[in-house]
Amino acid sequence: MKVLVVDDEAMICEWLQFCISQNPSCQLTGVAHNGQEALELFHRDEPDLILTDIKMPVMDGLEFLHALKALGSRAKVVVLTAFSDFSLVRQALRDGASEYLLKTEMQNDLLQELLNRIAGELQRKNHQEEPDVANVAQIQSVISHILRQTRELREDDLERLRQCGIRWRNNGLFALAVWKQDMEENGLLFPEESPARHVAGFDYTDRVYMIVGNFPKTLSIAEKARQLTEYARHVQVINHCMVGISAITDEMSQIPFMVWQASCSLGEGFYTGKKRVYEPQYPLKELFRRNELWKNTFTKFRVHLHQVQGGQRYELIKTFFEVLPSQKILTVDPLCKLCLDALDLLEFEAKGNGIVLDHAEELHLRLQQCITLDTAKEVMLDAAKQCCLPIDELQPKSKNICLAVEYINAHYAEQLSLEQVAAQVYLNPDYFSRVFKIETGQTFINYLTDVRLQHSVQLLENTALRVQTIAQQVGYYNASYFSTTFKKKYGVSPYEYRRSGS
Repeated sequence: MKVLVVDDEAMICEWLQFCISQNPSCQLTGVAHNGQEALELFHRDEPDLILTDIKMPVMDGLEFLHALKALGSRAKVVVLTAFSDFSLVRQALRDGASEYLLKTEMQNDLLQELLNRIAGELQRKNHQEEPDVANVAQIQSVISHILRQTRELREDDLERLRQCGIRWRNNGLFALAVWKQDMEENGLLFPEESPARHVAGFDYTDRVYMIVGNFPKTLSIAEKARQLTEYARHVQVINHCMVGISAITDEMSQIPFMVWQASCSLGEGFYTGKKRVYEPQYPLKELFRRNELWKNTFTKFRVHLHQVQGGQRYELIKTFFEVLPSQKILTVDPLCKLCLDALDLLEFEAKGNGIVLDHAEELHLRLQQCITLDTAKEVMLDAAKQCCLPIDELQPKSKNICLAVEYINAHYAEQLSLEQVAAQVYLNPDYFSRVFKIETGQTFINYLTDVRLQHSVQLLENTALRVQTIAQQVGYYNASYFSTTFKKKYGVSPYEYRRSGS
């Protein structure tokens, strides 16, 4: 049985590799650190079993499952998770995962039992069938998956596209992007007369619809560029929408890069709000460089959002949106997803403070569909104002709880327990637990975890200490558990966070 491991935590991957190597019925085909890498390995090795994390950079586990489903994969998928909230796990099971394992409960004997059981099931099934791409929806999914990749197309990709009815000429290739919110119910209208040949259209992201096509060989390079701008302008006028276009290439292998560039061009419109044609502002190499910087910006914002409270959180969100226009983060979907994650955090913590967010469903829907920075900013600031208590309301007021907080801040690196801290301030543990929650807005263990993780962030940012050493210095003697706790809180592993600052 061929097994693929997908997880962005190095220690988890190493442990899984060791366990799989002990099972004679299993062959490890590869290790990926995000869904996109996993898809490349999936195409190459066609594994029978995939062990995958859910929250990962670049492409998360749920997106990976969607891509596998689009490809008609018959591979068994087991989700690895560290979350006590199983909403993501339930979604993964609905999207095609076979089952899940909690990272905190994984043991070698449990994993071996799982591997042996699945190997037995696979022996009784035929996995040689080709994916069915006969229906239109399936064809669209396959096209979308192949052209969303951020790598050059291979011959097998091109053959797959030909099977889906895609017939490009290797000349004058381009991509054109529009917001799906701007499209009419019956789709886009196109100019009746144009040398541009519209080859395919597909859903590129939740917000963006993509057109790909090419021009005749008879046109010069300059004429193709002029004709593309003219073609896009006609599409914009006829449909009264924003349009982003790519550069033009004569190499079919480069089409995914043209598609991504067109979406980034459309991202310019996110900041202006004007319905016009947006041409590429940067060459591809510069776009890739900026994209890495934007990922780092996202990571820093996500972590800092968890580290502040009350009015400080509102000011952080306000500042974030004030600097966005100057940074021009053109990959809009990840930006809006970050906003949705931040909105979920605000709503979750507001409920803990007895606050009910007004029109919560409407705010979520507006963020899910927003195609302008003004809309995203308005929603986020509205939610932040509603959800965040003033910082002074979250401060402990009684002498005993103040002393407890001081003790935790001084001894967080030790193996503290609620009973130990309660004894230090001469309170009954049960009474201490209730009063601590009332005055700080957090349970004892959540408060202690936040203190430890905040100190770990400072060490990650300001020292070159190994992650294992940092874990010990903030009170975690199991580096794997520290990494899991850090990722659960901030959405990225300590390794990923440190890389974002490099």
